[in-house]
Amino acid sequence: MAEVINKLPTSNMEVFKQQLDTPNTSFQNLNQENKSEQVQIKKNLVLSYTSDSTGCGHIRNIFPMTYLNATFGKSGKFNLLSSPIMIYQHEILQRARSIYFQRTMAPQQLPSVRRYKELQQKYKFKMVYDIDDFIWKGDDEGEHIPPYNFGGERIGQDIRDSSVEIMKLMDTVCVSTKFLGEYVAKLGVDRKKIVVVPNAVPKYFWNRPNKKPITEKIKKPSVIYTGSPTHYHNGKKLPGDLGNAWLDWIVDSVENDKIDFTIMGGLPFMFEGIKDKIKIIPWVNSFQYHLPVMDTNADFSIGPLVPNYFNYSKSDIKSIEAYASGSIFVGSTFTNDKPSPYDNCFLTQPDNCTVEDIQSMIDEYCEPEKYNETLVKQYEYMMTGGRYLESPSYINMLTKIF
Repeated sequence: MAEVINKLPTSNMEVFKQQLDTPNTSFQNLNQENKSEQVQIKKNLVLSYTSDSTGCGHIRNIFPMTYLNATFGKSGKFNLLSSPIMIYQHEILQRARSIYFQRTMAPQQLPSVRRYKELQQKYKFKMVYDIDDFIWKGDDEGEHIPPYNFGGERIGQDIRDSSVEIMKLMDTVCVSTKFLGEYVAKLGVDRKKIVVVPNAVPKYFWNRPNKKPITEKIKKPSVIYTGSPTHYHNGKKLPGDLGNAWLDWIVDSVENDKIDFTIMGGLPFMFEGIKDKIKIIPWVNSFQYHLPVMDTNADFSIGPLVPNYFNYSKSDIKSIEAYASGSIFVGSTFTNDKPSPYDNCFLTQPDNCTVEDIQSMIDEYCEPEKYNETLVKQYEYMMTGGRYLESPSYINMLTKIF
C-alpha cells in the first residue's frame, strides 16, 4: 500500500465544509482481482481522546466535539470518534483528518503518542493537543499548582516533563488563555504551534429566556459561588481562593441576614458556622451542573481569586456561565500586574479589596438602573463576543484547528 499523498488538512469553515464534500485522499489498494487501484477516501474523521473526565474534559472536548458532530455528522460528511483508548486501526487512520489529545500528559501515554507521530507520515493526519490548566512548577512566587488545589497532589515532575514532550510532538497546541500559551512557549514548545482557544459555554445547556428588568431595588440579594472544591482544601484547612475579604463579607452578610447565599460543590470548612443558613449544592456531574446554577436564579455570582500561576492561567468560564444564566458577575483582579481571567468582566474587585468595598458595590448594583444596565451588557457580550459554543465565530475557529 502506498502512502497517503495529500498534505495536512487546514481550513476555514467554508473550506472545511467543501473538504467534507469531496474525497481528498488517495490510497493504493488491491481490488478483488488483486489489481492495484487508487481509492479515493474522504478525510472526515476526528479521533478525540479525553484524558480529563471532569469539567475540563467536557468543556474543552466533549461539549464542542458533540456539537460539531451534531452539526456536520448528520449528513455523514463528518464523523467524530471519541474513545477512552488510543486507536491504530488502518481503516480508521486512513480516514482520520485529525487526532485530538485533550490533556494527554501521563508518562505511560507518551509511547502511544510517539507511535502516532511515526504513523503521521503515512496517514497525514493532524495532531492537535489541548490543555487549559497550569500544571508545572518553577522558582517564581506562586509558580506551581497551589496547595489548596487537591488535584495538584496527583501531578509530579514526571507528568510535567511528559506533558512538554507530548506537546512538542504536536502540529497544534491549544491553550485557553494567552498567559498559558506564553508559559508553554517558555517550556520549549514552538510558539508558532500555539493557538489560544477561549472557553465557551454550550447554548444547548445554558440557553434560557433573558431575565426581565427589575423595577425596584433588590433588598436581600441572592448570591451564588460556583467554584469547585479545588479552590480550597478542607483537609489542610486552607481557604485558598476564598482566603480574602470575600470570605469575611460572605460570613458577615449571612450572619446578619443581608444575603441569601448558595455554594456549589460541598461545604468549605470556613462556612461550618453558617451551614444552617446557606444553601449547599453537592458536586454534580458536568452534564447536570448548569441546572442548579440556573434554578438558583441568583442575583449575583462571585469569583474570588488569589494571585498565583494557576489563576493567572485560568479562563473566564465562571463569568460567562453567570452571564448566560442571568446573574450579575463580580470577579477578582490582581494588583501585581499579572492577568486575571476576569480582567474583561464588567464588575470586578481587586484582590486587596475590603469588606466595605464589596458591600458598597453590591449595594450600588442592587439599584434597578445599574443592575439592568449590567445585565444587558452581559447578555450582549455572550451573543456578540462568540462566547456561546454555537457562535459562528467560535465554530469557525474550531474548524480551522480540526
